[in-house]
Amino acid sequence: MNMRKFFIFGLLFLFFSCSQNYVARIGSRKITPEEFRNRMLEVPYYYRGFLETQGGRKLYLDGIVNELVLVELAKEKGIHRRPQIKERIQMLEDQILLESIIDELKKEQLKVTDEEIEKFWEEHKDMFIKPQRVRVSHILVDNKSKAEEILKKIKEGASFSELAKKYSLDRESAQRGGDLGYFERGIMVPEFEKAAFSLGEIGEISPLVKTPFGWHIIKLTGKKTAESKTKDEAKEDIIAQIQKEKLDKLLEYYKRKLSVKVNYNKLTKITPPWASATTEENRGNNR
Repeated sequence: MNMRKFFIFGLLFLFFSCSQNYVARIGSRKITPEEFRNRMLEVPYYYRGFLETQGGRKLYLDGIVNELVLVELAKEKGIHRRPQIKERIQMLEDQILLESIIDELKKEQLKVTDEEIEKFWEEHKDMFIKPQRVRVSHILVDNKSKAEEILKKIKEGASFSELAKKYSLDRESAQRGGDLGYFERGIMVPEFEKAAFSLGEIGEISPLVKTPFGWHIIKLTGKKTAESKTKDEAKEDIIAQIQKEKLDKLLEYYKRKLSVKVNYNKLTKITPPWASATTEENRGNNR
């Protein structure tokens, strides 16, 4: 083989070697070994043993291929050009960029030193007290007579959880039987907070409570007393607080630089997209 033929053979070998450097190809889309390894990192820890087997990796790759075939089908149909889909893609892109810039800033402008942690701890020890917290469930309705009717059923032995699921206007907590989880003072509206923290025994039911949202019936399901944190316990909170202060200053700088303008008046014309559906649902429940 002369030198010229050897050179051509070498180029062809290199070309075919590079072109075959994938574990799967769907049209022009290639999944490289590196991409496949990165995808395996996204698998929950309890499934990783499965991917340590040849059969497991094969099934996982087949799943990825099936997904990408459907993605190509979506592109053929032009779904990715639909306005609502483009908006969702933009939201996902924004979220990925947001997470990435936050991670990057934490290594740079938002980095917190041991000296800053120590200084903040010495100046703000009083901040790091675990406050008294209560856990309650509630039922929210829009009129007093309905609230009185529900409270009567509770006193007669009806399930608080089931009544919350059926009647409460707070549909998010209603799905959990009215549970709002633990919260401290300063989180809820004053009328609700005062009633919740005045309950003494677990299981105790409040009288009717009127707030700007409507009429509430509150049930105490948990209570935790206040206690002080150690510096080690408070460390993550301290870092988060210092980072927040640094981020606030950084955001103010870039808001001025980017000439950010916000029109809060427009919010009066925007209602939550689920509001009408919730209203119709509750009308049905009250029939």
